[in-house]
Amino acid sequence: MDQQTMITLAKMGGAAALGLAAVGSALGCGTAGMSSIAVWKKAYAQGKSALFTLLVFVGAPISQTIYGMLLMNFILSSAAAHDFVNWGGCLGAGIFGGLGLMASAWFQGKAAAVASDALGETGKGMVNYLMVLGIVETVALFVMVFAMQTLK
Repeated sequence: MDQQTMITLAKMGGAAALGLAAVGSALGCGTAGMSSIAVWKKAYAQGKSALFTLLVFVGAPISQTIYGMLLMNFILSSAAAHDFVNWGGCLGAGIFGGLGLMASAWFQGKAAAVASDALGETGKGMVNYLMVLGIVETVALFVMVFAMQTLK
């Protein structure tokens, strides 16, 4: 395989890490956002004030895009440091790391959607709901760190 092909494949790993993580963040934020909008609509229809704190749930999955960017940068610097010899590792870390980040963001958004509904209905449990979102977030952190470790 020629040098240019190895460079391209290694860089694709970085792009995959960011792109897949961003897809998950979009799916997660969108899902949580739809639920929050429904909760706000119900509150307005009942003449109540809307809970601004629901935006915490809507924004939670966006952090996986940041983790994807960090993984991308690590992949690109690792590839450059090794003269793209480890292009397969870079590509694999990007694809599988990106998929892990995507799943974490997407399911964090689903959990956030249920949390929005529950908080809107009861007005209680914010800390409990945030703990659940934090556990799902931890999966993303593990994926990012362990994917980086495969390139050392």
